[in-house]
Amino acid sequence: MRAIPVPLRKRILELYEQGKNTREIVQFSGFCVAAVRRVRQQFRLRRTLEPQTHRCGRKTLLTEERTRRLRELLAAQPDATLAELGARLDRPFRSSTIDL
Repeated sequence: MRAIPVPLRKRILELYEQGKNTREIVQFSGFCVAAVRRVRQQFRLRRTLEPQTHRCGRKTLLTEERTRRLRELLAAQPDATLAELGARLDRPFRSSTIDL
């Protein structure tokens, strides 16, 4: 789902301040009711119109410490397979995760 651009977020808040209801704003913006309400709700909570796209998605289990350890393992044995490297960490990782 794409984030609502900041200028449009400003306009949505302006329309709310002018007394427009959510359905009227939805017709203007082209976004769904929930998205329009969320703009106002997030502004009240965070006091910013910037989207929180950095918080999307699953967080990686390959932390900085594990990445450092992986580099050490790779330096010690450059011809190791991804599966071998994943098995040598503090917990087993699939080769697709190691490949990242």
